[in-house]
Amino acid sequence: MSLPWLDHLIVKSATELELARKTVFQFGRAVTQAMAKNPVQDWEAAAWTRGLKTGLIRLEGYFFRVGSGKRSPLSFFVRNDQDLYVGLRRESITQAATYVSLVTDYGYSRSQTRFESQWMDVAVYGPEGRAWIYAENKAGQKTLEELCARLATEFQTDVPKIDPEANIFDDALMKAQHIWRHRPRYFWGVCPTISKPYLLHYGRNGFELDALSDLPGMWELDL
Repeated sequence: MSLPWLDHLIVKSATELELARKTVFQFGRAVTQAMAKNPVQDWEAAAWTRGLKTGLIRLEGYFFRVGSGKRSPLSFFVRNDQDLYVGLRRESITQAATYVSLVTDYGYSRSQTRFESQWMDVAVYGPEGRAWIYAENKAGQKTLEELCARLATEFQTDVPKIDPEANIFDDALMKAQHIWRHRPRYFWGVCPTISKPYLLHYGRNGFELDALSDLPGMWELDL
């Protein structure tokens, strides 16, 4: 079973926001159902606990701040253009846990590890400023597996440019562009239930992903 405190905090916050008339109808019920369907996992709750104790995560009411690289606070919830909260931002829980894990489990320094940096969910930088690890978070396992499958098979010989006039959202192409632009050594896909680390190999016009059993720790690299 997951540690219950984080689930309870999120549901409690949703209920309070609904009572304050800052949400859509039955917002608290919708968030409760979403948390039951996709509950906080043990590793996420443990990472949040470590993050709060070490100051890597700071709670501010219904918002939280994570490390460096993100100046404005994040919310557990999504708002619409009428400024009403409409749903759970499940990915943000995993994203913060991923950041804490890179620092506390893998040993990367706070100064090297950035949250929401240059369009990457979480990134670790080397001393020369180059992105060394690019971590991408998804709320669900199926979405993450589909993204990793496309990154592993579709961009070996070409990384097409995004047409700003096409008005088509292609998530895998956007992530491929981030990889091609920043040239990280490792790509780490993380959702609540699985972790998919890869070593990246770059060719003249594209890149390949080589699946790993785990990311290397700071002590294994010359950073």
